[in-house]
Amino acid sequence: MGFEGSESAAALVGMAGFVLVGATEVEGELWQLIETTAVPAWCRACGCRAVSKGRRTVKVRDLPAGGRPVVIGWRKRIWRCPATECEVKTWTEQSDAIGARRALTERARREACRRVGQNHAVAEVARELGVGWATVMAAVEDYGRPLVDDPDRIGSVQQLGLDEAKYQKAGPRRHTRYATGFVDLDRGRLLDVVPDRTGAAVHAWLSARPADWLRAVTTVAIDPHQGYANGVKTHLGHATLVVDPFHAVKLANAAIDDVRRRVQQETLGHRGHTDDPLYGIRRLLLQARETLSDKGRARLDAGLKAGDPRDEVLDTWLAKESLRDFYAATNPADAARLFEDFVAECRSSRVPELHRLAKTMTRWRTEILAHHTTGASNGPTEAVNLLIKKVQRVAHGFRNFDNYRLRLLLVCGNVKWQTQPTARIRGRAPRLAA
Repeated sequence: MGFEGSESAAALVGMAGFVLVGATEVEGELWQLIETTAVPAWCRACGCRAVSKGRRTVKVRDLPAGGRPVVIGWRKRIWRCPATECEVKTWTEQSDAIGARRALTERARREACRRVGQNHAVAEVARELGVGWATVMAAVEDYGRPLVDDPDRIGSVQQLGLDEAKYQKAGPRRHTRYATGFVDLDRGRLLDVVPDRTGAAVHAWLSARPADWLRAVTTVAIDPHQGYANGVKTHLGHATLVVDPFHAVKLANAAIDDVRRRVQQETLGHRGHTDDPLYGIRRLLLQARETLSDKGRARLDAGLKAGDPRDEVLDTWLAKESLRDFYAATNPADAARLFEDFVAECRSSRVPELHRLAKTMTRWRTEILAHHTTGASNGPTEAVNLLIKKVQRVAHGFRNFDNYRLRLLLVCGNVKWQTQPTARIRGRAPRLAA
């Protein structure tokens, strides 16, 4: 090709220090033959000027070009030290653009990491580049690990959210495994994820944070889990602990389901069937009262009338709506009054599940009421949990927690991707029209 050694040849390769010698298409793949523009080399041991022993071609995969896979053949120089007493005999030239014994160029490895960080499957990226899963995952480790472990990635946090996510489902040889995520509620980004959902796991993660970082945290939103509260207490005792509204209402919805199932068994003697009145309204019972349509409200009334002879399900549903009224209050004083009304309603009921709910809510009274003074909720944490589920679906699950953490933080952890400048062929300046 007529441009060998020219500036255009170097620009076509797009890697500093290389020029394009030839190119051809082989079975739908673009093969490029390249060489370095290196000057004579010297022995790294004795400093003698090296003598060339010829070249050998090393093949690596590169980024696709024009929709075609690219294979690069690098004609590497082989050098020999002429000094007979030197311990270094021969070596091949090296380049930062193509690592030793790599199957991919470094720019392809960097791009593979970025693609995986955009929640593309590792197998999908490997298939596009024409390499194996392990090759791409090694690139993700090499380029992704420094990004997620960068201390500047976490930054300063004022409102911290904690919640668990299912890491592995139960199987024949294991129980369901969970992980705890730490989320910056102000920015809605995942800070880190640790195995298990215990106070010890939270304590260990907070122990690794600097004292200035801990002092900056003013609010911590959690679900009503005593382990999280215990884990936060030691390092963030100065922060306001808030029980998330979503999880509080979720407890009330769980009480509805428990009462509905018990009443179903007591009245009909079996679990819910499709044509059973309470089973038919199970989703309507969990729906917000103001969002029910006329048809939905009529179905709800008919189902309760037919399947709830002692109004136990109705009482639990009304208690759930009272709790929602508490969260709809606009000032802390009204909220405190509505909360006490809700607890009194539960305690005066003849439904045992409501007594249990009242006991739980009373134990977390301070943290529940703190929502109205701070306005904090775990809504951003739940949004991050949805992203976590997407990552798990794309990956078809995880067996290795380190890979799980790395993939989650690349997708949801606010990493700073480094973009490479595109090589450009210098052309003639356009002539201005007269």
